[in-house]
Amino acid sequence: MTAAEIFDGRTRLAFAEPAGPGKLVDYLTVRVKGPDVSASRQVYTGWAEGFAGLADYFQGLTDSWRGWDGERVFESIEADLRIAARHDGHVRLSVVLWESAEPRGWRVEAELRLDAGEQLADAARDLSALLRP
Repeated sequence: MTAAEIFDGRTRLAFAEPAGPGKLVDYLTVRVKGPDVSASRQVYTGWAEGFAGLADYFQGLTDSWRGWDGERVFESIEADLRIAARHDGHVRLSVVLWESAEPRGWRVEAELRLDAGEQLADAARDLSALLRP
């Protein structure tokens, strides 16, 4: 698998690995596309295990599909990708993608609303297939 996508019917959050399948992913192209916005950024992992932490993050959300208190956050090492999840019967993913190399670089924010069951489990499965060598 070379890409994984989360789509809530309005906004799309896509992850693509530029390195090719079967390799530890050091960079991940992340794309946010909605009715009024489209942005992409190559995000660097910076961790020895690559982006396995992102796959673990989504698996943890899936494992807690019945709900949790507060926010659960994943942030890339350079903070150019931030995903915060809240549970209110659905899972709301607040995504921030920004050009962290520039102090006044561009910044895009979007929110996706996912079903806490199958839709979230599909996202976790697809990300695991993409991000685990």
